[in-house]
Amino acid sequence: HRIAIASMTLLAAALAATPAAVQAKPAVVVVELDVRQPEAFAKEFFPVVAKIFADAGGTFLVRPSPPTAVDDVAPKRVAIIRFESKEKALATLASPAYRDARKIGDQYASFRVFVVEMSAP
Repeated sequence: HRIAIASMTLLAAALAATPAAVQAKPAVVVVELDVRQPEAFAKEFFPVVAKIFADAGGTFLVRPSPPTAVDDVAPKRVAIIRFESKEKALATLASPAYRDARKIGDQYASFRVFVVEMSAP
């Protein structure tokens, strides 16, 4: 029993000393969108997708808003949603709930969606 307890203690210490780089990094979903029918988008799509993101732990850092162009031409609107990890963001975007919601959203807007891991400050 002493060997088992000693082994578990060493394992716990090793896990506690795991570098932060090995732990999952937060990620953001960046959405570029061109809304063709703003009223229908706001009523039929956005509340549904916002709930899907919230239920998956996503937090809007930027709700769909027009950006200011610095170089070249900016997209019509941009949204940024933070997730606990890239895997969680990708799983949410691949989920049946999100895919069904996008069928609605695609009627009212064009999207470009990508995921990036956040860097340490």
